This record gives sequence, structure tokens and C-alpha cells, in this order.
Amino acid sequence: MRGIIFTGGLMPNCGDIRRWIDPFDFVIAADSGLEGLERAGIAPDLIVGDMDSLSDPRSLDRYTPDRVRAYPRDKDYSDTELALREMEARSITDIAIVGGDGGRMDHFFALRSIFDGDLVPSLWLGTVSAVIAVGIGTASRSVRVEGLRADDPVSIFPAGEKKHRCHGCEFHWPVDGLAWDAGDFSLSNRANDGRVVLRADEGRFLLIVPFNSLVTVFRDA
Repeated sequence: MRGIIFTGGLMPNCGDIRRWIDPFDFVIAADSGLEGLERAGIAPDLIVGDMDSLSDPRSLDRYTPDRVRAYPRDKDYSDTELALREMEARSITDIAIVGGDGGRMDHFFALRSIFDGDLVPSLWLGTVSAVIAVGIGTASRSVRVEGLRADDPVSIFPAGEKKHRCHGCEFHWPVDGLAWDAGDFSLSNRANDGRVVLRADEGRFLLIVPFNSLVTVFRDA
């Protein structure tokens, strides 16, 4: 099963979201992620959070009480983490996060830290970039990205605490020999011929590519 979490912050272009996340089985809005979800024309199966970021709390009245789980504002988890727990309770492990750009830096770091945990989203869609997780604990071991332009930035970062080793194809600058566990990363690399392939041989990696209507992602189990 595939789950989608719409979280707060800036949202990607609504016209491109469905192309990246279809098909899906269960959708959760985390707090003000409800507003982006509704703009995308998607109905939530569940709404979670402390609801402190909703521009109009009355928007919750459109949904039956069994689809709304309100939490106290004074809590030790972010609204996105609460949504992830709901996915985990339903045994949904292929998860995409939509939104989360802009605003407070601590919120951004909290979202990034999720990719170091045990329940790892497969995809994170921001306003200009998409983060694709591959390797241990994710839904795929390798990923192929097509439709990249010559000047499109493509970056790779290690994630999680395990040893890291990968194999990349069609990157302008080779990535296979980087010392990932010593702090290396590949920033603003690019595709040689409109496509790149990344395979995680050990550990987990985050491949960051442009989010637009031209790029297509193919994931392998």
C-alpha cells in the first residue's frame, strides 16, 4: 500500500503533484497540510495534528469526527511524525510527503531527520525539488530518473547510520568512490544524457532532483 502525507509549509505546484504520487491508497493531512491537499483536489482519509497552523479551523467542520484526530499543542512530536505513526499503524511503508518547504528552519531539520529513522518516506515533494530515498529501509534499492535537462542540479546525500556504498550511472561527476561515511556528498551534480541511475549497495541515500512536469522517476524493488 502507498500512503501520502500532506504537511504544512509551502506546497508544490498542484498540477504536478498527482503525476508524482499516483496511485495511492491512503491520504493523511498533517495540520495545515489540509489546505494544500484540498487545493490539489484530494480528499483526506485522516487529518491529524494540533491544528494550530490552519488558517481557518472551521475547515475541519467539512469532515466527519472519525476523520479528525486533534492533539494538544504541547506535544513531543511534530504533526508529520504523528501522520507517519498513523501510516505505520496501518502497515503502510511506501510513503510520500508533500510540502514542508519554507518557514522555520527547525521544522525543516525535523523533516530531514525523518529520513534517518526506521520508517522512511520514499519521496518528499517540495516546491522546486523532489527527494527520493533509496536503500535500506526504503521501498526501493535503486532509482532511475529521466527527463533531466543539461543544467538541472542533481544531488546525493547519505542518510541513516549504516555504512554507505552506492553505484551511480550517467552522473557528470562520479559518485561511486565518495567517502560518504566521512561526510562526503554530491552537490549540484548533473546528468550526462538526460537521465541518472542510483543504486544503494549499502545504507540509505537521498537523491534530490528538480520537481517539475518533465522529470519521471522509476523505482526498482
